[in-house]
This record gives sequence, structure tokens and C-alpha cells, in this order.
Amino acid sequence: MDKKNTIIGVLFIGAAFIVGYFQQKDAAERADEYRQQQAEQAAQAPEKADDALPSLTDDSTPEAKPEATSTPAATPSENDVFALASDKPATSVQAPATGQRAEEEQYVLKNEAIAVTFSTWGGAIKHVEFIVKDHADKLKYPATIDQPEVPYVFNAGGVLPALAISLDTDGDGVPEEFAPTYELIEAKTTDTSIAFRYRAPNGILIRRVYEIRGAGSEEDPYVILHNIGFTNESDRPLAKPLDIYVNVGTAPPTEGDVTGTAMNFGYYDGDDAEFVNMSEFKGSKGFLGFGASAPVPYVEENVNNVVWAAIKNQFFVGVLTPRTPGVGIYATDVDLGAAIDDPEMEKGMTGAIRFDLGVLTAGESKELGLEYYVGPKEFPRLSKLGQEQDLVMQFGFFAGISKLLLYLMIWIHGIVAYVAPTWGWGFTIIIVTIIIKTLLFPLTQIQVRSAKRMSKIQPMMQELREKHKDNPQEMQKQTLELFRKHKVNPAAGCLPLILQIPIFFALFYMLRTVSELRFAPFLWIPDLSVSDTMAVVMGFPVNPLPLIMAVTMFVQMQMMPTPTTDNMQRTIFKFMPLVFLLFCYNFPSGLVLYWTCQNLFTICQQWITNRRSDDEPDELEVVDDGKPRKPSFRERLEKAKAEQDAAKKRLAGRGSPTTKKKKKR
Repeated sequence: MDKKNTIIGVLFIGAAFIVGYFQQKDAAERADEYRQQQAEQAAQAPEKADDALPSLTDDSTPEAKPEATSTPAATPSENDVFALASDKPATSVQAPATGQRAEEEQYVLKNEAIAVTFSTWGGAIKHVEFIVKDHADKLKYPATIDQPEVPYVFNAGGVLPALAISLDTDGDGVPEEFAPTYELIEAKTTDTSIAFRYRAPNGILIRRVYEIRGAGSEEDPYVILHNIGFTNESDRPLAKPLDIYVNVGTAPPTEGDVTGTAMNFGYYDGDDAEFVNMSEFKGSKGFLGFGASAPVPYVEENVNNVVWAAIKNQFFVGVLTPRTPGVGIYATDVDLGAAIDDPEMEKGMTGAIRFDLGVLTAGESKELGLEYYVGPKEFPRLSKLGQEQDLVMQFGFFAGISKLLLYLMIWIHGIVAYVAPTWGWGFTIIIVTIIIKTLLFPLTQIQVRSAKRMSKIQPMMQELREKHKDNPQEMQKQTLELFRKHKVNPAAGCLPLILQIPIFFALFYMLRTVSELRFAPFLWIPDLSVSDTMAVVMGFPVNPLPLIMAVTMFVQMQMMPTPTTDNMQRTIFKFMPLVFLLFCYNFPSGLVLYWTCQNLFTICQQWITNRRSDDEPDELEVVDDGKPRKPSFRERLEKAKAEQDAAKKRLAGRGSPTTKKKKKR
């Protein structure tokens, strides 16, 4: 029967992985087909700071000459939000033919954390470089592990500048870029602020002012303050409400998340945070046909109250928090092309918030104030933004445990970094593992003792099953009596597992996404945020740490007493290390390091426990009512005296042979 169950277990595991392989292959083929379709349809455009926001007042500046707008704005139509009442389409803001765009000019503002490059094409943020340095005066967030001197760039290869304005001019739900050439307002440009202006031929004036904070300020250096002003300088109102999209930025996948599971667009409506995942644009056939979904070109939704929206990948995020809540969101995937060297990472995501600013009457001005956090996914920093922006971490159901463990790790690393600055995060994970195992040690002891006693009474339980197989009630009664007699608690074995499961998932969601672990080395592992691949043999990655984890788990399970004689359960226990190996093989090595250390400490605890004698009492005399009789005081006293005499005899036998007895005088 054991062999049969073993064969069945192997077949099930093999079948599951074969199905998973073909599903992954099918998903990749589907994604390639979808990319081809998008390429063929390229003609269609895809498309709490303090109260002092940057001021838009610039009465002292000279009049600006109208500038020709840039492509790819759509041909003006009745949906053009900048069209004036009684305007014909030809007189509203329109795009010139390709090649008429003025030369792009770029300007840079920087503080100790970021260098923000602005473009006159759209008057928005071309990209943001993370130039912050650590205590060793090295870049804290380099572009790649092999380029430690090159800073990571957010919005690199983006189809739109971050904070770009887009318009849905044809009413198809897809916003098109509105990127005319803006003029720099020199009178309002300083070392920490920059201003742009664009005046359309029909008298619509758009002004954009940006401000960053830096050294000497208590504000977050990753926050960019922005104000957009619209002024109708004509003598007629707009023909329709001012409905615009503001881009949140573009995020590429990371090396540790090439499939894009941690890359998504999210928004918060004041109650819940919702996320649009990359899988929606790839499509899926589900599991054996269940849960199948076709790829979609974009996601566009009306949302009553968009408090903030975010575009993020595994480690970095752009969070746009408007002063006036948005009324909708838009998200889509993008081809990053030449900006990304790795072909597996050429697919990114972008998104925007939609705003309805109402009808702009003649001579009226309206402003839109925005706070834009663009930086690493550091939970303590995000939590201080004040409007639940830390939800972008997506810690899951066990978020409370994730936050507690993260704060504990940050505190421990602050101490360990002085002793081991290079391997600090690896040692931090080990120390956290020791703390968790120490806290769970009493429950582990209860589990082990219960398992040992359960294994001892298995023959008696088997006899009860055979004796009372036709009388389930009597068998249950006798089984409970057997448990009471031998102090066995069947539920005790579940206690450590019940606590370990939420800790495991809390660590999984936390370790896979915190920016602190990015490129953190330990032993042979160059990056604790990805798997520890040392070589690739015939396309298969060789990851040593999961193999070590499986071996330690196998040793641990061999040392633990088996509390059951059921063949199926024994087979499941036998294949548990293999299942965990396959499940965790490509997990972030930081998480596998935690599980491996936990196995090692459990082995030590098990070895200590196995060497200790069980405190299970001898057989108790049972009286007529079926309850065990407690020994009397006299019996307990005699037992204690006998144990004391036995101890004295053992001690007497250990005396030194050279010791002389004193003579009596």
C-alpha cells in the first residue's frame, strides 16, 4: 500500500508541474500574439505636503508667443475639451504635421535623493534618477547589480512623461498625449522650482509649476509638488467640461519579477485600494480551462473618489495624490523597446488619473494641485504621506504581521550594519528567525511531546479501531479515554503550524517587495531579493539554497516522531520536502534563507527534545467510572523518597577512588 501511495503522490506532483509548464508556455505564446496584434495596430494611440503649493501667478512675465503643438494629438473634433463654444474644429487646439515639433529642451532639478529631468515637450517629467547615497557614499539604488555607479531611473522608456496631460479627443476611452512645446517661465524658475507655460491659438493658457524639497527641509525629498493652471483668456467659454488625464508614470519589470506579478497600477478611493495587474493585458487560459480570460488592450473605469493612484514594480513606485480627487482611472501595458536591454523585461505598465474640472468660462482660471511621490517602496516613508499610500506595498491579508516584522528587521539591521555592513540583511534575517523560533519554542515543545506520545499509543489505537470497527461511538469514547490516560492532545501538534503559516506568508509578501533587500548580498548570494542562481544548465537554473532547505527539511522530518499510522498521511509527510523544494525553488533567496534557518533551529530543538525523557506518567489504575485514580499523598511521598535514595546511590558511586574516609574519634 505504501508503494502504491508513493507512486500516486509522484504522479500527482508530476502532473501538476506538467500542467503548470504548459500553462506558462501557453501564456507566453498568448502574450507574444497580443504583442503582435498591438504592433499591427500601432497606428492607434495607446494610450501631503504643506498648504503652500507652487504658485501659478506670473503677472510680471512677458507675453508668450503661441507654439505649435506636437504630434500625436488627434484631429480636433466635437470631443476636444479645449474647444471653445461655437468654435469650428479647425480653430481649436490642433496638431501640426509630423516634423513641425520644436526642439526639445531639458532642465534638471535635484536634491540629495533625486535628480528630476523636465522636458519642454509637454512641460512634464521626462524621468527621475535616484541619486541618494548610503553611509558608505555609494549609490543606494543603482540601475543594476553590475552598474553600481549608475543610478536607477524611474519612467525610463515611458511612452509619456510622468505627469503628462492627456485628452480623450475622439471619445473612445483611450487618452491621447497632449504634448505641445511649452515655454520656460524664467521668472519663476529657481534651484528648487521650475515653471512652464503654453498658450493655445484659441486663447487657452496652461501653466505648470514644479517644486522639490531637499537639504534643510523636513519634507520628504522624494516628493515633488506640482500645480497645473488652466486659464480661458478668450471671450467665450469652453464648449464642454474640462476633462483631462494626468499620467502617473511608467514602471518596467525587475529582474526578480520578470513576469510582472508585483508590477501593477493601483488606486485608493478612500475605503479600499484596488490594483490592475499585468495579467489582465496578457490574458490566461486558467487552470484546465477554469478562470480563462482574454487579454484586454486597456482598463478604463469611472471612480467616484480617486484619492491617489500609483504605478509600481517590485521596488519602486510613483504615487500621485491630487488635492481634488479624480473621477476615473486608465491603465495599459507599454512596450519599453530600446530603453530595456533584457527582452524578457520589455513590457511595462503605465496609468493615469482622470479629472473633471468643469466648464471653463471666459476669463476664468482653475487649478489642479498634485503631490507626486516617486521613489523606493520604503514602508516607513510611504506611511508618513498621510492618506494610506503605504497600501501600495500590498502586504496582503497578514499585513499587520508584515509591518511588525519589517519594523523589527529595520531596527535590527540598524545595529547589525555597524558590525557587518555588507552582509547585514542576511544576518538580520537569521536573527529574526531566531527570535521567532524562541517565541514559538514553548508551543514547539508541546507539539513534539504530543507527537511522541501519539506515536507510542498508535498500536493501541489500531487495536481499538479493529475491536470497535462496527461501533464508531464506542471507538470514539475509548479513543478519548486513551488520550486522557496518556496525556495526548491531538490539537497540540497544530499550534506551531497555525502560527507559522501567517508568519511565512507575511514574510513572503514583505521580503519580495521591500526596496531595502534589493541587491543585498549574503554568502554566495548576490541579491537576497531574487533566487540564488549560480549557473544555468540546459536552460534550468541551479539554485543551491532551496536544495539546502529541502535537505534540512528532510532531516527535520526524519527526526520527528510520526504521530500516525495512516499510509496516505505518511506518504504526504514523505513528499513534503520535495513539494516545498518545487514550490520555493524560484522564491526570493531572503525568504528561502529564513525557511532554511528555521529548519536548522528546529533540528536543534528536536535533538534536544529527543534526548530528554518524556514526562508521561506510568499506567494509572482505572476505577469503575473510567477515570484514572490520582495517587495518594502517601504514595507520592514514598515515590519521592525512593527517587531520592536512588539519586544518593548514583552519587555515591561517582566518588574519587583516592578519597579517604575520615576516622571517627
